[in-house]
Amino acid sequence: MRTRTVEAAAVIAISLLLTGCSTGGAREKTTPSATPAAAEKAETTRRCVDAIADRAAAHKGGAVRSHPVPEPCARLSDADYLDAYMEGLEQAHRAARKTPQSESAKPSDDSGR
Repeated sequence: MRTRTVEAAAVIAISLLLTGCSTGGAREKTTPSATPAAAEKAETTRRCVDAIADRAAAHKGGAVRSHPVPEPCARLSDADYLDAYMEGLEQAHRAARKTPQSESAKPSDDSGR
């Protein structure tokens, strides 16, 4: 009988912890989007992504080291910087895939004249 009581208490405690985590996370996700700090963070992240994409575009093959950290990224946390870094590389690679197609058409147009 005593074992069941301990097991029941453990199940209830775990359930309460998990319930607390799930509602707290939902609240945090909806609140920051309306705050000025969230808008500032989004703008800083966007500038960081653009800076990394510019660096990647300047390097042959699109590879760029994550350090030194570009100036617009200096205020981001490590996790946010890593996300911005990956997004910046993806942005540069998408732009590189679009550019060769349009550039390859230009020389053939000029050579025909």
